[in-house]
Amino acid sequence: MTVTDPYARNTDDYREPPRGFWATARHLGPGMILVGSIVGSGELILTTKLGAMAGFVLLWFVLLSCFVKAVVQAELTRYTIASGQTFLTVFNAMPGPAAPRPGWLTLPWMAVLVLASIVAVAAFVRLDPASQTTTAALLIGACVGVVCVVAAWILRRTGEESRRPVRSKMNWFTWVWLAATLLIFVNSGAILGGVGQVVEMAFPGLLGEGGARYWSFLIAILSAALLLGGTYASMEKMFVILVAVFTGLTVACTVILQWTGYAVSWSQLASGLSLDVPNEITTALVLTALAMYAGTGVAFGEIWIYTYWCVEKGYARNTGRIEPGAAWAKRAKGWIRVMYTDVLVTMVVYTVSTVCFYLLGAAILYAKGLNPDGRETIVILSLMYTESFGDWAATLFLVGSFFVLLTTVMSGAAGHSRFLADSMAVIGLIDPSDYGARLRFIRAFIVVSLVIYSIAYWLFENPPQMLLITSSIIAAVMFPVLGMGVLYLRHRKLDSRIVPGPLITGWLWVCAIVLAIVSPGGVLIALAIQAGWLSFG
Repeated sequence: MTVTDPYARNTDDYREPPRGFWATARHLGPGMILVGSIVGSGELILTTKLGAMAGFVLLWFVLLSCFVKAVVQAELTRYTIASGQTFLTVFNAMPGPAAPRPGWLTLPWMAVLVLASIVAVAAFVRLDPASQTTTAALLIGACVGVVCVVAAWILRRTGEESRRPVRSKMNWFTWVWLAATLLIFVNSGAILGGVGQVVEMAFPGLLGEGGARYWSFLIAILSAALLLGGTYASMEKMFVILVAVFTGLTVACTVILQWTGYAVSWSQLASGLSLDVPNEITTALVLTALAMYAGTGVAFGEIWIYTYWCVEKGYARNTGRIEPGAAWAKRAKGWIRVMYTDVLVTMVVYTVSTVCFYLLGAAILYAKGLNPDGRETIVILSLMYTESFGDWAATLFLVGSFFVLLTTVMSGAAGHSRFLADSMAVIGLIDPSDYGARLRFIRAFIVVSLVIYSIAYWLFENPPQMLLITSSIIAAVMFPVLGMGVLYLRHRKLDSRIVPGPLITGWLWVCAIVLAIVSPGGVLIALAIQAGWLSFG
């Protein structure tokens, strides 16, 4: 059976865009896979945690997080649809330092780096807290030493040929992304651990002490089986159903909350929209707010992975290769319109869901003085449902949480594996036009990613803390790069026949500037508070 390569296109193979709402609706879907990735980390865990810590006062910041990234996501995908190039191919060609891929940068070297990092982290977390600071430098030095020795061995083994600059070029962004990949593994491990905690809560003590760790490995195996046996179309249908069910339950729970002792008043909503901040601002609160900002709406990872889902959906291939004349421009605008519809529908879904989660956290957990953390994260979050529906809703919450976190794990692994496989093509380890090789690497990286997710949770066992640290650090780097990068594409690279109008362009500038400021500025504020240079409340 011939498999169509969605990453390839030509001037003869294209489809005219649909007309009318219902015809367009049949071509939507990539955004629902994205929502499946967002809900588990950004909404269920981080948004409710922020509500539990700050109350209603930061509702405006939650809404900002939902609205400020969608246009960057859409305009980046506009360029993908027009050019047919993958995200990493585009950003690997951004202005700035670039050089041929070093001969030692191979899959074996990357595997050694990951293993050495896991061993170093495992040693670090088992140290006595008093000795961690002094030993951390030794562990980092040992890790660097190991990968340098392996790099030298690879160069000697492959000979002089590997030192010649004939390989694909890698620019600064590709290096930054490769460095951030280790943190992305930890971030995703937090979600997998959340699923493990859900199952452990449903079957307490069944696997003995630390059962959530063992459950996380079993969930990883289940996720791999579902992903390796499915296709894009099957994933899309599954995520649409699961996201719709859990979002509906969350909205219903928020509405029923109004008939309990935790009813949300208009004055509380008004305080949340007053652009005010909590009376006492701590490092933990700032990092939680930044992690929520990074994980809700569309996170940095979802922004770039969305371009791959749109390619596999067929938007870029249906547009056809760029050619002169009005026909191609009209066709490209039509598929861009379909993509924008998908983005807007997705934004409505995750905004409603995010606001509901925040209100539940602020109304119930904040009022009870509870903060989701550590091994008790899921137990505390379940109170949002039992306080609204009653004790019987604990089962409802566990079932819903299991599926929503599972879809996040699966969506993240599926998207991350595509990005990793594309990186192999961009840096020249596989042929970009060989779709069979790309598929093999996607499947291999699905398994590898899920194994590392499991190990990451096994080492840390604290999903909120894992998300706080990784999301804040990566967002501080990636959001400014994404915002400024999309502006560069809009004004310097995009075909002039399909540029957005002044309204979208103006909003893109505003959002890009916000992305460039909020995360880096927030990290600096958190560090200043921790160092005692700033004090609030």
